[in-house]
Amino acid sequence: MLNDEIGYDGNMLDAATLFNIITMLLSSYYALKWAYNPPTNPQLITRFYSAGDRDATSSPTIDFDRVLAIYIVTTLLAGAALYFVGAGKIWVAIGVFHNASEFIILVMLGSGGRIKSSTFWPILVFYIFLISITCILFKFPYDALWFKGQGLCFDWALIIEFTRIYLTTLHELKHGGANNDNLNELIENEDGSSHHKSFHPTILHPQQLLLLIFGSIFHVLGNFVFTVFIHSFYAYLAFSFSYCFAFTFYTYYIYLDLHVSSIYPQKRIYLPETPSWKVAVISIFSIALSLLTIRLGV
Repeated sequence: MLNDEIGYDGNMLDAATLFNIITMLLSSYYALKWAYNPPTNPQLITRFYSAGDRDATSSPTIDFDRVLAIYIVTTLLAGAALYFVGAGKIWVAIGVFHNASEFIILVMLGSGGRIKSSTFWPILVFYIFLISITCILFKFPYDALWFKGQGLCFDWALIIEFTRIYLTTLHELKHGGANNDNLNELIENEDGSSHHKSFHPTILHPQQLLLLIFGSIFHVLGNFVFTVFIHSFYAYLAFSFSYCFAFTFYTYYIYLDLHVSSIYPQKRIYLPETPSWKVAVISIFSIALSLLTIRLGV
């Protein structure tokens, strides 16, 4: 119970909870609004490209933005459920969809920006059922440790994957020649370019990807502090505020991805190669970091 934690203050808890709910409501509203009403100007649409396969077909990032928006909404629902029913077995029925959204994001980014295999959806349903049923059957504290542990695996994996994408995109834009061929011509004729006539602001692409990294770091940081200092009320406040920052970053990323132009002829995000052995390495690192986080808190 929160009122048993060190430094508990009911007024601070109510204020933090209200601020969190308002922030998440606004983030959810604008994320859905922007993601499901994409611009018609093709120069504002970012596209995923595979860094390892030059012949692969590119795909727009709209689906990713929509999944990111759903991720924000499921987090809002999980936060609201946490406030009304507490962190127990009932909450797992809603909280599992927060983790499922992270699972979808990771698979989507590892599949070229679009989920192509129809077998993924049965796997996702199996994951939701597995986590829900096992958390119902396990006794406390094993149910809490199990749910927290597998959730942290996704959280750490998102940091790793977002960082890989940012570094890969930077490398490709600087050395891959993908956009550089027409860059000088575009800059020379920028006064007559259509995207300047549309009065959309310009971003130094791909710096908007840093918002994904910052969001995932804040998300993990809040979970890390609360897991390690589980009996501290201030750790819970840090956990609560971290969500406000993290998912505001994600919402702002959606806005930039869909409403801001670039000095490049086309906004491209290059997805790194992720063969099976890299998936295994990322999984091992994520599991190890998750176990380390939990170990520091018990």
